[in-house]
Amino acid sequence: MWRKHFAAIFLDMDGALLDSNGHAEPVWEQWAHQRQIDYALLRPRIYSQRVQEILRQLTPRYSDDAECQRLEQALLAVVRQRRSRLRQDAAAWLAMLGETPWGVVTQAGQPRAAEQIAHSGMCQPPLVIGAEQVSCGRPDPEPYLLAASHYGLDPRDCLVIESDEAGIRAAQAAGMTVIALSCRRPRHSLQCADVVIGGWRSIILHPQPEGIVVEVIA
Repeated sequence: MWRKHFAAIFLDMDGALLDSNGHAEPVWEQWAHQRQIDYALLRPRIYSQRVQEILRQLTPRYSDDAECQRLEQALLAVVRQRRSRLRQDAAAWLAMLGETPWGVVTQAGQPRAAEQIAHSGMCQPPLVIGAEQVSCGRPDPEPYLLAASHYGLDPRDCLVIESDEAGIRAAQAAGMTVIALSCRRPRHSLQCADVVIGGWRSIILHPQPEGIVVEVIA
């Protein structure tokens, strides 16, 4: 059994908390087809990295701000039409956090994140770090460092729950402990995390006067 005390918990949105599969694929596939780009190169990253990082790294000729904004607006239009679903057991798990400092760190722009949260039935997070708030997204540690600084905490005292390798690398580079949920990726691709689990029921929370004790059960 794995058990550890933390001052705050930060959560990945797409993949870990919300099931958004099928939302982004049509937008990215159409965009790639129109520009004669191999969509297969883009697909593994569309739920784990910001639009900006994907374009800069894989299609630099199309990475200007205007192109990024067009893609983000197209993705926003899709989530307004198709609701993201809260993962099984996630709502009850979030309720167990009590007064613990927590937040969502996402590759989505703030309007898209707000739309997904509002329509998923998820409680409103006290903190949402979106694409516009950082200059570099996953796998850069900036989003998670910003989340820790919001609460004035040492990143080493923070836990991250992620669902993708880019997010795991970002959190670890920030100095945080990472639990990976294998709800979207195969377990072997997440072994770089400190702990890998299959679902929210495996994480038991014990709120304390200061911080929270997190216990992982098999």
